Amino acid sequence: MKKIYFICSLLAVLAVACKEKSNEEMREADQIDSQALANGQQVAEKDCPNEENLLWQGDTFASYTEDIMRGKGVISFTMEINDRLDFLNNDDSVFGEIVLNEDLTFFTLKMPQKVIARKVIPAYDFAAFDFDCEDIGTDPDYFIIYINKEKRKIKKDGLKYTFSTWEDYIKKQHIGLKSCNLIKDKEGAINQKSSNQAFVVSKINEDEIEITSDKNCLGEDVPFESVKGKVKWKSGNKLLINFALCN
Repeated sequence: MKKIYFICSLLAVLAVACKEKSNEEMREADQIDSQALANGQQVAEKDCPNEENLLWQGDTFASYTEDIMRGKGVISFTMEINDRLDFLNNDDSVFGEIVLNEDLTFFTLKMPQKVIARKVIPAYDFAAFDFDCEDIGTDPDYFIIYINKEKRKIKKDGLKYTFSTWEDYIKKQHIGLKSCNLIKDKEGAINQKSSNQAFVVSKINEDEIEITSDKNCLGEDVPFESVKGKVKWKSGNKLLINFALCN
């Protein structure tokens, strides 16, 4: 009987030891995965310098977008004939204005030669007027927006707009991946097929997004690749992805 009891006790000890070893191995694996993710994020942030990208160029001014996110989200204005956007500095002096003329052209002569905003395209077929923006309740009379990396304001009266948090905004956009932040497989190898593709965002988990390539936002000369995966979309207030322009 003692011999049987000794064998059972030994088996119990071995079972506990195996369980503890298994738990330890799982903890080590989790630490390795976390470290790999952290290293991947560090590489992406390190290799992705802040950029200003040209969006549109006309006779009087050019508009650029940037990687730094400002404010609580993005405000998008819709303009109809004779509508106007008057941009003011904080001291109420005029920064610029945009008017949609009756011939469906935009009057932009009073804008600076270089405009940096989220997305400004004063061409009727592709018109976009998106600006980084503070919460729309910040001021009772004005929207507080960002142009040329500084706060400006637009009077609220009569404007047609939608405000989106950053998370909601990227869900509405097609995105492109920077060469420094392409999709990787489980082993950490870069999937080169994810380069030059346009993606839709299916899920956001804090700084990470799940994306799927979409053929509806590609130029005629770019072959479509069916790709899906996860990437980090931001680090703090810095974007690690681009917003794609669809024709």
